[in-house]
Amino acid sequence: MRLGELLSLPRLRLRVLSGGDQSDLPIRWAYTTDLLEPARYLSGGELVLTGMMWHTRPEDSETFVASLVEAGAAALGAGTALGEIPDDLVRACERHGIPLVEVPTETSFGAVTEEVLRLLNRNRFTTITERHDRHRRFIAEVAAGADFPEVFAHAADQAGVNAWVVSSTGRAVAAAGPELGEETRLEIAHRALTAPSFPREVHAPGEAPPRVLTVLPVQTRESHPLARWLLVCAGDHRSWAEDAHETAAELSSIAVLARSREEERALNDARHAEGLPRLLTGHRREEAAALLRAGGMADPEGALHVAVSAELVPEPRLPDLARRVVTELLAGRPDTVVTGDGDVLAVAAVGDGEGAGTLRAELERGARALEPGLTDYRLAVGVGCTARPLGDLRGAAAEARHARRLARLRGGRVQVVAGDEIDTHELLLASVPEEIRDAYRERLLGPLLAYDRDHRSDLVETLERFLEHSGSWQRCANAMHVHVNTLRYRIGRVEELTGRDLGRLDHRVDLFLALRLRD
Repeated sequence: MRLGELLSLPRLRLRVLSGGDQSDLPIRWAYTTDLLEPARYLSGGELVLTGMMWHTRPEDSETFVASLVEAGAAALGAGTALGEIPDDLVRACERHGIPLVEVPTETSFGAVTEEVLRLLNRNRFTTITERHDRHRRFIAEVAAGADFPEVFAHAADQAGVNAWVVSSTGRAVAAAGPELGEETRLEIAHRALTAPSFPREVHAPGEAPPRVLTVLPVQTRESHPLARWLLVCAGDHRSWAEDAHETAAELSSIAVLARSREEERALNDARHAEGLPRLLTGHRREEAAALLRAGGMADPEGALHVAVSAELVPEPRLPDLARRVVTELLAGRPDTVVTGDGDVLAVAAVGDGEGAGTLRAELERGARALEPGLTDYRLAVGVGCTARPLGDLRGAAAEARHARRLARLRGGRVQVVAGDEIDTHELLLASVPEEIRDAYRERLLGPLLAYDRDHRSDLVETLERFLEHSGSWQRCANAMHVHVNTLRYRIGRVEELTGRDLGRLDHRVDLFLALRLRD
């Protein structure tokens, strides 16, 4: 409520003695006191009512009013039951810029407090009704397919708050307020991926003083930390008023609906294209192209596309989590098809002057942003090395699959590999079925690993260093800080246990490949 609403009530007969130009001042509560320094009992925004029992000398007015200002009181109402309002109180209020209202003898403080409560409740009810009507309107717009960033910005602007929606990769989804820089968005994503609970406070990096932001998850039915949206609101939630919490809840519900619709649309697109890998493997290029076009992929003359293959290792309990992660990684490219669950295949259009390298760098940035949340999984992504027309994707898909197998072999929480990065022997290893790779590695290195475990020796490390130094006894011994005879003894044990002769190039290659498979 506003001070002017209270002053306009004839039955109270209130009279302004100073600060009459502040009728729009908001009043949050009414509080009655006769303490000389009541600041510790005030929380700000009150109309303070006093019978002036504290007034024993002119200096008391300055002390009393200063205490009100310190606590953030909105206005002062002084009663006349003990006589006229002293001039020193009027002057003190004028000096501190706080409105002073005279409460006549015939008007009780109880009546004033009752009217304050009535106006507060009336305004509160009006505000709630208006908020609910506004919220229903925004929800209806999103449900009808309106542009989410536009609806979100309008909703936040009407509520008078700065808010943003950011994805798990730090991608800007929607904004109402000053733009969040990439560094800030990545910090938000990082904190959300590692947060044990929400709300979460984030201090915008690179700002002095750092801006405080509150992060909340946009929690849909299919939500997972690796592929979800985050609602970001200005300020620290611990100091928010009730209205701010309600506004955050309203914006969150709008974002939840928009995210749910996107997830449903992505699932339908994936189901529509689920036959794509089979068509490409079966050399049915035209049918594959027709399937993509029917799914809404544009195919103007000269348009080029890049294939992407990805997986999460080990296979997630949520069967389509890998697809949702890849969908998020490619969300900045609207002309994209993503299908598959454990073994995900995506086709993304690239613009003029772009190529597979541009897309690979984009995927790398997004995947690295997810790395803090990859505590249970490894993300392996392969990117075809050549952009191709829609009707010639079989080779592109094969390149992407080989690159993805190599990404898995290389280890690490995140690996994004392009087809043209594959070395000759790596391409060979990536194309061999996993069970054959495991058997090959075990057959050659198993005896060495067992011997090292039982004897606390370093035969495997010695073999690696020996091959790194191209079989040079002296250089390898120097690098390992051992005598040449010691090195010869160890390599002799390696040859005995593996049945290989390290003086032969082909046997060295066998063991080199086995070591690469161990990584």
